[in-house]
Amino acid sequence: MQCPYCKEEIIDGALKCKHCGSMIGDAPELREVGSRSEFSAAFDRAFALWKANMGDLALVTLVFMLVVWIPIANLGFIAGYTRSLLKVARGQGRAQIGDIFGTWDCFGNMLAYFLINLIVFLILHAIPIFGTAATLVLGFVTVPGGFLIIDKGRNALDAYKWCIETLQADFGNWLLTYLIGTLIICTGFALFFIGIILSAPLGQLLIIQQYEAALKGRLIK
Repeated sequence: MQCPYCKEEIIDGALKCKHCGSMIGDAPELREVGSRSEFSAAFDRAFALWKANMGDLALVTLVFMLVVWIPIANLGFIAGYTRSLLKVARGQGRAQIGDIFGTWDCFGNMLAYFLINLIVFLILHAIPIFGTAATLVLGFVTVPGGFLIIDKGRNALDAYKWCIETLQADFGNWLLTYLIGTLIICTGFALFFIGIILSAPLGQLLIIQQYEAALKGRLIK
């Protein structure tokens, strides 16, 4: 059989891929929740996916970077790009340029979530001394909700509830994954445009691993 994550050949019936470390079957007892090894396995899976799909991911990211600057419409493009990476992470197909432009069903919820966060951001930013730090925290704590809206089509209220629940359940791994994923993405900026089309999908795939782990832990459908 073939691993749905890295596409390498593995033994039929295997619960775990020997190449990328992905869990093939639903075996929650094998997960080391909250441990360093869990993050390491998530990083290995993200890297294996990125390596196996590098060409497609670079092309899709290139097109995404060209259109993401368009105001308002970029929320739909962000949703499409994220779903494209989710598709790759779940072994459901290759990343395609058309993915970016085919996701508008969650646009209304994305817009509401964005506007609420923007208002809170502006209020926090106006606070002397602590305002800047507070806005950075806001960026982190709202990440899980954004994924839930894009992936499951939930509304803004559900997204905020999800943020609270999933961060309370696994704060350490969320924080570590977010920091490392963001660092990987930002590293691409140091290499100008070419760098970001390579680093962005890897960073996002890493954060997606944490989102997928949270879904399994909370049994969200």
